[in-house]
Amino acid sequence: MQQNFSLEQNFPPAYHQTSSAIPTLLCDFYKVSHKDQYPEHSEIIYSTFTPRSNQLAPHLDRVVCFGFQAFIIKYLINYFNHNFFSRSQSQVVQEYCDFIHRTLGIQTQGEHIALLHSLGYLPLRIKAIPEGLSVALKVPVMTIENTHKDFFWLTNYIETLINVSLWQPMTSASIARVYRKTLCQYAEQTCDNQDHIPFQAHDFSMRGMSSLESAESSGAAHLTAFLGTDTIPAISFVEHYYGANQLIGTSIPASEHSVMSSHGIDELPTFRYLMQKFPNNMLSIVADTTDFWHNISVNLPLLKDEIIARPEHARVVIRPDSGEAMAILCGDENASTEAERKGLVECLWDIFGGHVNNKGYKVLDPHIGVIYGDGVNFEKMLNILNGLKAKGFASSNIVFGVGSRTYQSNTRDTLGFAVKATSITINGVEKAIFKAPKTDNGLKKSQRGRVKVIDLDHYVDGLTAQSDFENDMLQVIFENGKLCNITNFDQIRERVLAS
Repeated sequence: MQQNFSLEQNFPPAYHQTSSAIPTLLCDFYKVSHKDQYPEHSEIIYSTFTPRSNQLAPHLDRVVCFGFQAFIIKYLINYFNHNFFSRSQSQVVQEYCDFIHRTLGIQTQGEHIALLHSLGYLPLRIKAIPEGLSVALKVPVMTIENTHKDFFWLTNYIETLINVSLWQPMTSASIARVYRKTLCQYAEQTCDNQDHIPFQAHDFSMRGMSSLESAESSGAAHLTAFLGTDTIPAISFVEHYYGANQLIGTSIPASEHSVMSSHGIDELPTFRYLMQKFPNNMLSIVADTTDFWHNISVNLPLLKDEIIARPEHARVVIRPDSGEAMAILCGDENASTEAERKGLVECLWDIFGGHVNNKGYKVLDPHIGVIYGDGVNFEKMLNILNGLKAKGFASSNIVFGVGSRTYQSNTRDTLGFAVKATSITINGVEKAIFKAPKTDNGLKKSQRGRVKVIDLDHYVDGLTAQSDFENDMLQVIFENGKLCNITNFDQIRERVLAS
């Protein structure tokens, strides 16, 4: 007889609505036995979280601090309050013991889990660099220590959760910062102003991210440097965990291939139809569903008067979505047709005209524009910008759709993030501990003792709890279950843009 399965019959509602993960086991397996591996009478463990290398991404010269507040609210406060502290002690202890027994074959009474539940909060102190500031590589961005001697094991128990929650938003924010700085550099060279910059990198990444959660946090990281996004949940993420008084992110109406193909092979009426549907909105039209160069060389000239008649704020933006980027945008001298030899941007100049700016570069008529978002990464963006510059076009003539090739093709190793214990107190005596493998090239060498960040490029280590921490750039952001030093997203963006 088939049995109907009900989540409510098996898990408390607050638990299954949040995640299937057991709150006391948000870690790697080897963490569960470390409590018994530390020296007898251990009392306090102090660890640092540090980006150690950009060897895999040398263009990322600095690391943007981002995601701390969201991580603390989402996991260290809400997740543990809802799924651990608000549930009965017998239930959470039994849950832990049963899992350890059936997976590891170890019998445990879970006394440390019961003690933590009785305490009613996570006894941790976390300090971090203010979000939005960017640090040099090897500068610690966060420190973690337990505040209650019974829970020395907790500091590095949450190492896995810290890494899995923070490496991606910090990496994505660092990428967004470099993209913005690069676009600003090209604007300084080829444009009269930088008014277009906040919208010149538009987040296309959501569908290519590993999960909704990664799309939210990475998408929010993109918004620290730009306003253009199609990752709607990233805006909600920012509103929920940070709040803002200024515009967080926005987009425009845009077609896709299903829209274009549903109207039929002849795309001229489809262009007209879309322009009539959105007469007062900027509109992006994907133009390669059937014959891209026919649309550019035949249909757009037929639509010229209708496009020019639109308000300037209702620009029609042409989106190529296939082919080799440089050839499509900047032209291919070996191509068989004149349009292909010239490339999209020069074709639009020939059709719609524009003006030559004060720096001597061509700027397309404001009624027409270009967005390109097929497999964009940093190198491809640079090639396109250089190609347009070589042809005499200002960098403002193009918007980049930056997707998963930009934001998902990364790992924790992209910036070498690691949590390492650097100080331990045993029987009231604090001593520095460190990692320095002789078989390593220096990448994995950790700090020693407690650390103080004296500026965004330098830190000192070898300190103890009794050292002078005045003017330390690491600020307390979490202590004993409470969020400290609340940060608004406007502040974060202001810091990123000033770096």
